[in-house]
Amino acid sequence: MTYEEKLSRNVHRTLLLGFFQVFLVIIPVAVPFFQSKGLSMQEVFSLQALFGLVVLLTEVPSGYLADVLGRKNTLVAGAIIAALGHSALLVADGFWTLAVFEILLGLSHSLISGSDLALLYDTELAMGRSEDEQRQVVGKLYSARTFSEALAGLACTLVLLFATFEELVYLQVLVGRLPVILVLRLVEPPGQRLESSGHMANMGRILRYLATHSAVLRLVVLALSIWSLTTFSAVWLLQKLWETQGVELAHFGWLWGGLTLLAAFAGRWAHRFEDLVGSRTLLVFIGLAPAVGYIGLEVFGVVGGLLASATFFLARGFGLVVLRDALNSRVPGEFRATANSLASFGFRGAFVLTGPFVGYSHDIWGMQTTLVMLAIVTLVIFGGLILPLVAAIKNGQTQTASGQEVSNG
Repeated sequence: MTYEEKLSRNVHRTLLLGFFQVFLVIIPVAVPFFQSKGLSMQEVFSLQALFGLVVLLTEVPSGYLADVLGRKNTLVAGAIIAALGHSALLVADGFWTLAVFEILLGLSHSLISGSDLALLYDTELAMGRSEDEQRQVVGKLYSARTFSEALAGLACTLVLLFATFEELVYLQVLVGRLPVILVLRLVEPPGQRLESSGHMANMGRILRYLATHSAVLRLVVLALSIWSLTTFSAVWLLQKLWETQGVELAHFGWLWGGLTLLAAFAGRWAHRFEDLVGSRTLLVFIGLAPAVGYIGLEVFGVVGGLLASATFFLARGFGLVVLRDALNSRVPGEFRATANSLASFGFRGAFVLTGPFVGYSHDIWGMQTTLVMLAIVTLVIFGGLILPLVAAIKNGQTQTASGQEVSNG
């Protein structure tokens, strides 16, 4: 098999890696599972903050490592660490053993996040794919991940209908080892690499580029860091809300699966919608939808609340694809992995600071107050970040059109 033929298989293997990386059958019932191990809600949120802290500390160094040593090497390390992390569930019996699980998964996430996307982009460029095809592959990766989450939710329901948490853990450990096989068969695509010396100079150059290249790029990085909180905070509240509303545990899986499937379709067709309604209109929807969702969760009860939940997953599906593509298309390939990691770094840092407060708010003031508070915060983010991004895109389009008129004149 020639190098070009091996390279052409990178896309399918990376999409499969994205699929199995997030095939987490434990996630739809994570809160009750953790509580079955003796954890309080405060400890549940503390574990998520710990995961976020690990990612916060390792996200940027791992992305930089991928830009220096290569995407494949970083992905191999991430897959092996993920397999070890899932194996830790076999002996989990309290906070500290579950903390080992979260720490290893956080480190694995950092090593894989950004590196997989950078490898996909480099592969597409090496194969001479068009700009439109490069845009579509981002949507395919996020669709693969969200389809995986949906199927994992259905698998969770099937297991819990006939078995217990113990069998669910065995399935999670088995699936968690499959990415190792996939990454070993990847081929490192050709492309520029950062020099392995002058690390501080390299990082300074990357930060200056992201901060000064254009207003759109700067706001996209901020949106990925801060706006992402508006949909992520709902993840850990939904399970508790369903529990208090009397939804049976076995139903958590298919409910979660259906919602993530909606996100998968949104991600898969994000660019079609963007072409249809325009970038600015889609960004307005992405910015406002979570606020509508938080209000609807409390106001409309169980059935209406499920419809309101759809707004988070639609916004997530559209937003991550459109914003990530906007980032990757505006940065050079030599530090694309680092740029992706910096955006994730900002998001994780923001969650480490705000996540525990959301849990505290729930414990002290209750679900209704917490949902209203999150809706208000979402509107503030919309006004302070999304609307300026919409304006920057409009200004950029106006300047481009003016430049074309001058050239034609």
